[in-house]
Amino acid sequence: TRIWVKIFMSLNKKERYMGRPLRTRIDFAKTLSWYDFFHNQLIAFGKIKNDFGLAKLLCKDTEKSHESNLFKKYKFGLSTPQQEWIDIIDSKCIGSSNIINHSIWKNLKYRTTEEKLILIELNNLPNYIFENLIINGHIKDFNKSDLEKLAQYGSLDSLCALYLLHQWGYSIGSTSLVNDCCSFIINTLELLLKRHDYLERSHIFLFDEICDQIFIMELKGYNRPLKIKLNWRQYRDRNWTIEIREKSKRTEADLIAHPKINHLIPCIDENLVNLYKQILG
Repeated sequence: TRIWVKIFMSLNKKERYMGRPLRTRIDFAKTLSWYDFFHNQLIAFGKIKNDFGLAKLLCKDTEKSHESNLFKKYKFGLSTPQQEWIDIIDSKCIGSSNIINHSIWKNLKYRTTEEKLILIELNNLPNYIFENLIINGHIKDFNKSDLEKLAQYGSLDSLCALYLLHQWGYSIGSTSLVNDCCSFIINTLELLLKRHDYLERSHIFLFDEICDQIFIMELKGYNRPLKIKLNWRQYRDRNWTIEIREKSKRTEADLIAHPKINHLIPCIDENLVNLYKQILG
């Protein structure tokens, strides 16, 4: 016990000196998604050609100098932008703030499980999502086909809704809802990646986080339900199209090669391990 106390106090002391808590997968995921969204958009519209042009554009008409080091941190998710920068970038790329402020990050972080909070979060999702789930302020009766329709949107909104319903299913003891939501989530990850190029890098952290929280429940006699976690990488290897699968693996290898990021990525794929060794020599 004394040893654990010393370790705990040592970690707290370290964090106090650092001035901020250690960054989580969610921190990396939301910052990378935000950065890649506005970066891709600005390139597509011909407003920038490279990272220097990005810093120059975003600092234009402001009192800020070209903070290239700051944007390098944002590029790799090493720092979360302050609201001022979120607003500046949203003025140059409308809609970018919706990515970093999306409710999925908050719900994953706080692991929302209370029924009232889940209802509030579902109500806060866009109309095309909650109109399929909410009526007169309450969750309406729905079935598996409604979940399937929800999953087919392949958006962060639909992913967030399925995650919340999975949590709600567990809170009310509905094994079928838990399992169906888990199944639809794992089966639509590739679709999500296909439709949203800003998730090209961040999906590694997002999928790791969400698959760490969701599960299939199996009841055995009078024992507590058995929670079975699903491995999205195994599903990637067996079910994804070659193009999306290989692109995802290359992206993962690039992230693993970054010394400040790789500790958050479980290197369980032997092929990925070998690729990682080749990259780092």
